[in-house]
Amino acid sequence: SDRFLWDLRRSVADDVGHEYVGGLRKVANEYGLKTWLEPYGHWGFPGEFLMYGGQSDLVAGEFWNEGSLGDIECKSGSSAAHMYGKPITSAEAFTAAQLSYKRHPAMLKKRGDWSWTEGINHYVFHLYIQQPREEAPGVNAWFSTEFNRLNTWFDQGSAWVDYTRRCQHMLQQGTYAADVAYFIGEDAPKMTGTKDPALPMGYSYDYMNAEVILNRLTVENGRFVLPDGMSYSILVLPEHSNMRPNVLAKMEELVRAGGTILGGKALKSPSLENYPACDKEILEIANRMWGESHEGGKLENAVGEGYVLDGMDLQEALDYIQVPGDVIYPDGAPFLWTHRTMPGMEIYFLTNQGDEVLTFEPSFKVSGLEPQLWDAVTGEIRKLNDYTDDGNRTAIPLAMQKDESCFIVFTSRSNAATANGYADNSPEPEVFSTLDSEWNVEFENKEFGPADPVKFTNLTSWTESADWRVKYYSGTATYTTEFSLDEIPEGDLFLNLGKVGVMARVKLNGTDLGVSWMAPYRLSTKGLLIQGVNQLEIEVVNVWSNRMVGDLDLPEAERFTTYTVADIQKGEELVPSGLLGPVSLETVSVLQK
Repeated sequence: SDRFLWDLRRSVADDVGHEYVGGLRKVANEYGLKTWLEPYGHWGFPGEFLMYGGQSDLVAGEFWNEGSLGDIECKSGSSAAHMYGKPITSAEAFTAAQLSYKRHPAMLKKRGDWSWTEGINHYVFHLYIQQPREEAPGVNAWFSTEFNRLNTWFDQGSAWVDYTRRCQHMLQQGTYAADVAYFIGEDAPKMTGTKDPALPMGYSYDYMNAEVILNRLTVENGRFVLPDGMSYSILVLPEHSNMRPNVLAKMEELVRAGGTILGGKALKSPSLENYPACDKEILEIANRMWGESHEGGKLENAVGEGYVLDGMDLQEALDYIQVPGDVIYPDGAPFLWTHRTMPGMEIYFLTNQGDEVLTFEPSFKVSGLEPQLWDAVTGEIRKLNDYTDDGNRTAIPLAMQKDESCFIVFTSRSNAATANGYADNSPEPEVFSTLDSEWNVEFENKEFGPADPVKFTNLTSWTESADWRVKYYSGTATYTTEFSLDEIPEGDLFLNLGKVGVMARVKLNGTDLGVSWMAPYRLSTKGLLIQGVNQLEIEVVNVWSNRMVGDLDLPEAERFTTYTVADIQKGEELVPSGLLGPVSLETVSVLQK
């Protein structure tokens, strides 16, 4: 009865993948359409997530800003893409259920960066609602981040979109680099895989299914290889890895060709197909692979050109076949990464997921290539001059700010756009002038903001103002001032805004320096500073929630905001807003010529 039920569930999963998704894809393609899906399910999902995703043209995961949704879904999506040769893994990105109209790009970045390290390389923003009217903030939903055109930071948000586009471009290059493939087994239904034994620090992984093992997997130079370029050093079997004879026979073939598997001995088939002869066949194959006497415990068995290992953790197994970590860094560091590889170039994305500056010296499994830092926030590319290449690995001292991310690119290619870099990979700028002059502030929306410009002798949050029009203001306000310089120091020069609530576009002497949307709020002055008087214009934008809170003190007919749903509460704490400073000019004077 158990075997019959196993076969029924497996048959349903196969048909959900090939007949339902595959059939829909076939019909859609005939009409010039493509299928797109998220290959997992909750609460009764009847399929196998890898097969299900593999039959679609396009595949995606999802992640929410808070909570755990995404913690398994993104890897499920990216593994399906990697197994079936799909270069893009999308994500339903930044789904949410709270903090209505309080979110802005700096709040989204850490979770977004996390998703890149799960294998996501394309966002589908969740969500953008068409706005048929001009009443702001407009039509919204309880289950999303508000990306719509009436949001306060919609225009300045293009700087964050540029960051996203750069990351997507980089993470769509080459192929994903990983050493570990976890076989999910043949049982169905199967929503996701498990990392058992645990993945050691410094390695990447994917989930793999039986269909891919049977139809797409080969071995080259001791690595399991897929036809699209993906490869793995070891295949890890799940606990109680009973499987059908054709799958175990293919594993034996792969091991004899040079592959390595880690896991316990298969004892029987779970299926009723060809029973009881199937169990006899399983035992014959398993005895050749694990040995007749093996019943558990440590095993290091050479089979053909490869190995069957058992009774050890994954790090011990990787050490046994001499596969060092791809990235080595201090244990416990709040640091995540992902690696893409292509001929002549290795691309690593790094993200500090902690709340403090992370100073460390990661070591990469790369040698003989020049390291460069590619900053997706600014678009800057510069050489990293402080590094050690011992012939096997390259170690690079770095200091990453809270929420900071970067690409470390190893390349043999010259690039005219690459700056020479600094003696220190993470130089600390020196302040050479602090701007303490008076600021003239023009609030754009006169409907509920001040009609006339407001003078700020000190930079404070609008929420501290005694004037309700400033305190509860939401939208854009432009700060202008003048400052004088007797001389221009050498080196790279920057304008540091200190703190900003929540983002700012800067013009220096009439020229746009760009938008600063996350800490440190620092922009290159692009050679625009002059001796004498300089003109500075800073267009600051905050979030809608402040005006929405203020409206709750007014009769409904007198309120300034219109929306569908929000978790705003009367009298709740306001979001710090405006240019908070201190504003300073900085130099990095250690530029190597």
